[in-house]
Amino acid sequence: MAAVALFGLGSCVGAGKAVRSEHYQRQTAAEMFSAGYEGIADYYVDAVPTDAIALGALDGVASIDPALGYARRGDRLTVTMDGRPIAEFVTPPNDDVPRWGMLTSAAIDAGRSASKQVRDATPERIYEVAFGSALRKLDRFSRYLGAEEARSAQASRNGYTGIGITIIERDGGVFVTSVFEHSPASQAGVEPGDRIVEVNGQSTEGLEIAAVADRLRGLIGSRVDVTFDRSGAPVVTTLERRPVIETTIHVHRVQDIGYVQISGFNRDTASSLEDGLHQLQAPGADPVRGLILDLRQNRGGQLNQAIRVSDLFIDRGTILATRGRHPNSVQHFEAHDRDATAVPIVVLIDSGSASAAEIVAAALQDAGRALVVGARSYGKGTVQQIVPMPNDGELILTWARMHAPSGYGLSRFGVFPSICTADGQVDVESVVAGLRDGRLQAGEAVHRRRGADSLDQAGQEALLSWCKADHPPSDNDVDARIARRLLDERDLFQQAFNASRIALGEQPGTLH
Repeated sequence: MAAVALFGLGSCVGAGKAVRSEHYQRQTAAEMFSAGYEGIADYYVDAVPTDAIALGALDGVASIDPALGYARRGDRLTVTMDGRPIAEFVTPPNDDVPRWGMLTSAAIDAGRSASKQVRDATPERIYEVAFGSALRKLDRFSRYLGAEEARSAQASRNGYTGIGITIIERDGGVFVTSVFEHSPASQAGVEPGDRIVEVNGQSTEGLEIAAVADRLRGLIGSRVDVTFDRSGAPVVTTLERRPVIETTIHVHRVQDIGYVQISGFNRDTASSLEDGLHQLQAPGADPVRGLILDLRQNRGGQLNQAIRVSDLFIDRGTILATRGRHPNSVQHFEAHDRDATAVPIVVLIDSGSASAAEIVAAALQDAGRALVVGARSYGKGTVQQIVPMPNDGELILTWARMHAPSGYGLSRFGVFPSICTADGQVDVESVVAGLRDGRLQAGEAVHRRRGADSLDQAGQEALLSWCKADHPPSDNDVDARIARRLLDERDLFQQAFNASRIALGEQPGTLH
């Protein structure tokens, strides 16, 4: 049998610059793993033993080289290569977070000494596979972001200083995919589809998308020269960098119906929506007779913004309850006795509506403020806590589960619409006729949702596949046309609305 080294966690052997460098990297890795494990121990919605997280992280490292293995037996952790032991460590108590962080780092070093693949992997690659493997064992929404991804996520949440575009790497180039309203790029006439070929006189050829984004960003008030290729013709612009944040609210009229698409929830969403509603109801303008709130393909965002958006339409009662293990995760959000618009509302959702979008849909549905049309939402239903990491990355950890005002959990099954349009054969007239003659029960989907938790496994799986569809946002697709018809014909709206309220276990309401 090959000789096996037995390591504690307090010794360091060797001298010289190379060893000091390795020691520094080991200390940095130990800090990373300790910070991650501590975040999970403090914030994750369910209690998870630290040893299970650490062993999950080592499984991820072993995936780099199939010949490498980590196995725990009793109070020993053995590192193997091609099935042969190469190192062994004494394991600390299961919930000793700092020592498990140190052990993880030391065990990875042992694997690095024997595996070229692990030795050649960058520290960031190690963190990606380690935390990725550990967090996959928790739930589908907890994840690790490296420094670059974390910066991008922070910019999406809070904005950044730049020119106001989103970009994508395609066909060997970097292209504009969207231009934010009122941004420097919008005012300069930049268009989606423009290819970025130069920034400050330097070609973007061969640059990764992150490098191009870094060149476009800079200090507030500084200028950047950008050359775009538009259908083969160069377009040269000088843009002044300003604080910009993605536009998430898009408001316009469709005749006498207000149409509001919410594409996400960032720090400006609620205030932008208030501005949009004021524009729809500006003095001198014809009053809108109803409102369509389109949340389809909205993946969510900031919880506080979802609460504020819901509060714009609900004048009393509960908006959301969250429950988790950490004391601060147990919260109850109430409406503040205001309603920004007194008109009837139809909310459109689909199976891409998640998280913050589900909060709004459930709150308005349960409060009797809106009729929900479309397909079953995604079923995220959890709140994430952001844990900053020593390398400027982030751990995104699920720390609470969301519950609709009527009490059901939003995770897994999500929000069910009052009128399901997931069937590809649905059209406006068939829905109207079905509502009028009783063949289409407006509360059927809601009723099914209320009984979901009492179903057996097969019944739950069947329910998860029912009323499921992706419908991209549009003010003139079948869902939107059904919404307009319901808002135009108040008796039809009232009939569907009452059926939905009964399915929710409530008394029929009064139409606004």
